[in-house]
Amino acid sequence: MKINCKSIYIASICLYFGPIIMGCDELLDIDEPNSKVSIETVFRDDGTATSAVTGLYTEMLYALNFASGNYNSVTALAGLSSDELINYWPTNTTEQQFYDNNIVPQNDDILSVWTSAYKVIYQANSVFEGLTNSSGLTAAVREQLQGEALFVRAFTHFYLINLFGAVPLITSTDYRKNTSAPRSSVDQVYDQVIVDLLAAQTLMSGTYTTSGRVRPNSFTAMALLARVYLYRKDWANADVLASNVINEGTYQIESDLNNVFTSSSTEAIWQLQPLAGDINTWEGNIFILDSEPAFYYLNKDLVDFFEVGDKRLESWTGSFENGSDTFYYPFKYKVKYGGTASTPPMSVTEYSMVFRLAEQYLIRAEARAHLENYAGAISDLDAIRGRADLPLIADTNPTTGKSDLLLLIENERRSELFTEWGHRWFDLKRTDRSTEVLSASKADWQPTDVLYPLPDLEFTRNPNLKDQNEGY
Repeated sequence: MKINCKSIYIASICLYFGPIIMGCDELLDIDEPNSKVSIETVFRDDGTATSAVTGLYTEMLYALNFASGNYNSVTALAGLSSDELINYWPTNTTEQQFYDNNIVPQNDDILSVWTSAYKVIYQANSVFEGLTNSSGLTAAVREQLQGEALFVRAFTHFYLINLFGAVPLITSTDYRKNTSAPRSSVDQVYDQVIVDLLAAQTLMSGTYTTSGRVRPNSFTAMALLARVYLYRKDWANADVLASNVINEGTYQIESDLNNVFTSSSTEAIWQLQPLAGDINTWEGNIFILDSEPAFYYLNKDLVDFFEVGDKRLESWTGSFENGSDTFYYPFKYKVKYGGTASTPPMSVTEYSMVFRLAEQYLIRAEARAHLENYAGAISDLDAIRGRADLPLIADTNPTTGKSDLLLLIENERRSELFTEWGHRWFDLKRTDRSTEVLSASKADWQPTDVLYPLPDLEFTRNPNLKDQNEGY
């Protein structure tokens, strides 16, 4: 991770604020004191400081970023690693390694996920420090923006530890320390994630600062906190935080499945607004098939898993036939392209969904099941099943026991959250079910495959990382 962090941040400032300050070449060549002056210029008032923070979301949607939804994002790669997606081109060994769960530390996508995540973290730290040191901001704007920066830092660390296990915990822009930072334990990183999210929850407003839900608010921080508590088996806090989001009133389960992933979705808690002129979302672009797959298609086992009558099968999956084969694909996003290079882009009608209300119901259902509030768990589960037009558990099996109820919740998460942000991959890992489920379909599965290897190049850059993950 030995990168010139100052140059990365200065370059990002150029990308977003070139007209505000100066040309990129000039800015990259100036010395440290002048760099500080330029950064202070970015945070001189509410408008420029807000632009610096929204630049974080621009970075997250960059085509090769872990958060982009593109072919090498968490959504795609974790979908391959679990039982959701199949790589259409096995000769493309970079992605095939994820499907085979036989990833080498030299894999380019592993390096891309790692470096893009740490770039976002560094940028979030830079923004937070710039906001803290600025004297030209109104208090309300400063607090909202600081909360957003802390939220993004927590969000990104969350994905790093769930993909790689112990990783460096980076909370400043001191590149001398950052480039030699040792791995912190998963518990240590989670502790910092919780600290950041609790602070972000307090700092951010409960309302949205834009017309769309494209910048996080305090309830977005609560949504991630609920997930973190679930992953750490803190059932009581998971129940409380998910309840806070569910009961807030702003968020409603969309009755029409085809509206869930639109830019106006009432279910959205946080979305990333697409920036590219010729597409709506990267997810729609890579998943929707109008010819043989260029990347991935749905595992037939997942298609066959849906219960009879489940409207999600009809609304959220599609198929393409080439005469001899049928390829199924995720159809949660309905727009593949938004235009072409030679024609004006169509209106952007879909945003990339990061957090939505349905997950909060499923978090609370699982937490309540562990707390032996079975009636409450069934009620939450049925809120999702009812939208899918499935028989309600309260009607068919109201006295189901704990173990059966937890399996019903796991199955509902599989049907509801497929090909979204690695939920299935993480669910199997956190419940210790990966080997039981995946060894049946993955010929070379090993229990150590639940973690990705750290990029080989990072050990050369930072010897303090020490040992590679077991199994690699």
